[in-house]
Amino acid sequence: MGTNNHNFILHLLRLTAAVLSLSTTASAIGVNYGTLGNNLPPPATVANFLKTQTIIDSVKLFDANPDVLRAFAGSGLSVTVTIPNGLIPSLADVGAARGWINDNIAPFHPQTKINRVLVGNEIMATLDDNLISNLVPAMKAVHQALVQAGINDIQVTTAHSMGILKASDPPSAGQFWPGHDVTVYAPMLEFLRQTKAPFTVNPYSYFGYSPQMANYALFRPNPGVHDPVTGITYTNMFDATLDATYTAMRKLGFPDVGLLVGETGWPTLCLPGQLECNVENAAWYNSELVRRSVDGVGTPLVPNKRIGIFLFALFNENEKPGPITEQNWGLFRPDMTPVYHCGVLRSEQPLAPIGRQGGRKTHKGSAGGATPAIPVPAAGGGKKWCVAKAGAAAPTLQANIDYACGNGADCKPIQPGGPCFEPNNVVAHATFAMNSYYRAKGSLDSTCYFSNTGVVTAVDPSNANCKFP
Repeated sequence: MGTNNHNFILHLLRLTAAVLSLSTTASAIGVNYGTLGNNLPPPATVANFLKTQTIIDSVKLFDANPDVLRAFAGSGLSVTVTIPNGLIPSLADVGAARGWINDNIAPFHPQTKINRVLVGNEIMATLDDNLISNLVPAMKAVHQALVQAGINDIQVTTAHSMGILKASDPPSAGQFWPGHDVTVYAPMLEFLRQTKAPFTVNPYSYFGYSPQMANYALFRPNPGVHDPVTGITYTNMFDATLDATYTAMRKLGFPDVGLLVGETGWPTLCLPGQLECNVENAAWYNSELVRRSVDGVGTPLVPNKRIGIFLFALFNENEKPGPITEQNWGLFRPDMTPVYHCGVLRSEQPLAPIGRQGGRKTHKGSAGGATPAIPVPAAGGGKKWCVAKAGAAAPTLQANIDYACGNGADCKPIQPGGPCFEPNNVVAHATFAMNSYYRAKGSLDSTCYFSNTGVVTAVDPSNANCKFP
């Protein structure tokens, strides 16, 4: 199959109303817009492209570039700006903060829909005591300066790497590092609670990748990781990381403060030998995030609390310092053609809604192998079905049943008394469950892989009593 030029052709019937009316939804998906490249399009071109060609409704900047802010005026896209780390000590003074607001926000707001200011980026990871001690005072001063300027619709927060957690596995063990939990995070969370702003984190499953946990990192079928305290079996690293953060916040007494994902993504090119970096993995990972964001799902621990997500990043940036990986996180090339497809273009549509939000209370197992990375439609124009391969091992087929039924398949017909319960054997039940999962995911060939125990066929497996969808 193709890679860079491979097209997601996703003709789905089971799209949610949110997807069908993306132009009017309150939130779709955000993206980090970096500008460290000598071949990037002008900001005005970028703003028009995002507005007219994508479902992206918000951008996050790593500065407060006035050219970019002017370009986004009247676009309707929400803009998050970032105060450089080095300014934090001085901005702990309200007067200095007022000066920064007057220079960097007031000239552009509200024509440009600036809705959030990040006070620095991953300050705790710097281990700089001067920055850390002034972080919360600067956040409070910037908020006060906004209010004094008559601006009441801009949130103030700061973004954190996941190194803020001393423990995160299992998620119920989530805990901030002692010392900073009381001196930094508690007063910060109190400020965020009072101002109704989110606690912002940058969870990169890529950095937790290992060959053994590849499927877990990439949202692919896997046995999951069980949390014995909550009873939740997590099927992906992203949800587990966020729930560990929720747990850490709860332990400090702030269960009501929301989360925002400031950065997450997957690179398409790394150093030789780093096989995890490719367009297939990036497409798979980010398409799941797009779907989650559009569908408004939460996490297994907090399923009804929507989490905003900013993908990293909009463009490949050829002047970013560091290894080649740093230059290859983009959704788009500088000419605005997609590096891969993940559902952000209006000409695309995300996969059908997921059946669960990344975890489940009971789970006996699942198909363990990797699935093909980029979902593609089954070849041919006629109707097709997903069935179990002849000779597939019974334990693997039982795992397929468990996984499919826990992730969107309608398995009621194979329950006792159901029209497809007979014949009561693992092959028949697995075939029904696998086909139901295949249908729920848009009848894509890749969703019939099941560790190489599924096959797409043009022969209808239905019988007189059991009709396959």
